[in-house]
Amino acid sequence: MLKGLFSKTPWIKLSGTKFNLAFSAFLLFAYNLPFAKKLWSIEPSALFVLCGMLCAFLLFCISTTILFNKYTAKPLSVLLCIINAFVFYFMVSYNTPIDKVMLLNVIQTDVYEVQDLLSFRMLAYFLFLGLLPSYLIFKTQINYKNFKSEFIKALKIILGSAILCGIIMLGGYQTTDNVFRNHRNMKYYLSPVNYISASLSVAKMRRKSNHPFVVVAPDAELNKYWKNNKKNLFVFVVGETARAANFSLGGYERPTNAPLNKHLSDIVYYADTTACGTSTAVALPCMFSAYGRKDFKIGSEEYTENMLDILSKSGYKVLWRENNTGCKNNCDRVEIEDFCTKKTCFDEILLTNFAEKIKKNDENTFVVLHQTGSHGPAYFEHYPKETEQWSPICTTENLSSCSKEELINVYDNTVYYTSIFLSKIMDELNKLSDEYNVALIYASDHGESLGEKGIFLHAQPYDTAPDYQKDIPMLIWLPNDSANAFGIDISCMKKAANAPHSHDNLFHSALGLAGIKTDIYNKNLDIFASCKKN
Repeated sequence: MLKGLFSKTPWIKLSGTKFNLAFSAFLLFAYNLPFAKKLWSIEPSALFVLCGMLCAFLLFCISTTILFNKYTAKPLSVLLCIINAFVFYFMVSYNTPIDKVMLLNVIQTDVYEVQDLLSFRMLAYFLFLGLLPSYLIFKTQINYKNFKSEFIKALKIILGSAILCGIIMLGGYQTTDNVFRNHRNMKYYLSPVNYISASLSVAKMRRKSNHPFVVVAPDAELNKYWKNNKKNLFVFVVGETARAANFSLGGYERPTNAPLNKHLSDIVYYADTTACGTSTAVALPCMFSAYGRKDFKIGSEEYTENMLDILSKSGYKVLWRENNTGCKNNCDRVEIEDFCTKKTCFDEILLTNFAEKIKKNDENTFVVLHQTGSHGPAYFEHYPKETEQWSPICTTENLSSCSKEELINVYDNTVYYTSIFLSKIMDELNKLSDEYNVALIYASDHGESLGEKGIFLHAQPYDTAPDYQKDIPMLIWLPNDSANAFGIDISCMKKAANAPHSHDNLFHSALGLAGIKTDIYNKNLDIFASCKKN
């Protein structure tokens, strides 16, 4: 029986044209339910969805006719089936489209994140939508005629498909115009167009990797403005996937930030803060960039001077401590420490030998702690069981199988643990305050969707992403002694904290607090500047 399964004897015999048409139809109906749903969300009309799906089918017909021949038809179609199966699983499970940002996340994902996403459900998708159709293609005999005959047939299909698609779009010109003007993200839902387009965009970005290094602050120098002889010690905690909606400091009904209560008088919380991206691959380098969200170019972090470079060359010892999936090129030119040697380590590992390390350096120091925080989908793995406050919890990576209560509970537990972690950092800094002017800045890289409107995780295209993925928590902890040394009025900062802020403030605020003079510094974006005395 096995011999028959793997013999070269075909089960199906098709001409090249019929194979292309059949495979195009299979691509459309097997993998593009998300595309059909997207069409319906744009205009809930059966005719509109039917026309949109027909145009997609005609596009596939044109593409397969151009790309498939007797040498490429089987390998290309099998490759598309395998990739589409995984893409379809991800899009259906987390209700997220595929664009270049999502692909960058995939490229930068480590083996442990991949493990979080593996499940029996994914295996089922791979078997039935990847392996099974690939086997049927293997058992299909595709017959091609001579070059002239195949060329004429191909020309007819390409021209006929293009003309029919043109008639459909021109027949509803106003609708077509609206779609192409206001719903350009529609292509992110159409497989394999989405990931092929994303791959080309990422490849184009990667070609710039040999770009000359860009210095943005050639004039940077240290201005010791503080009013004592202490050195400075600043900690910048890069939060992970924390959304503002679940922070009690911002009004959330659950006391998710209760561990911070003992430090509350020295904390300024920014309740209206917006991230510059919806994924770590974009938001993290943007947070350290001088350019801000509107001018930041994805990929430029590989060859552009950032906040840490400027601090380092101005006399600060800069240290990056990692408990996530890497610094996304932000720490390429500074010291890096990574203490985790297994799949998951709790964020407190970032405080390993913290005081000893600082005292050994004995200079102005800027430390970045990149935490695991509330990274999904395995939220339950990112906090110690003894810190758990709410149950029952979601204990699977298949988030759509959990109840709303379980999902919120487990996510809130991660936020509670982040509060414990931040409180411990503040305790450590207080112990060093006799020797250093200390301060802490915390900001999450992006937010998270927890099933609202069927969307999970993050990395949705920015312009259409839910606010849950863009609204992030940010806080400053500045004890009185440090505030006095820097001439900063904390009560003034707390009043100003109600205004809208964003990741754009971080670069200029860090340089301003550190006393770095440079022309690229923008006082209007420095959250400390307006509250400095004299």
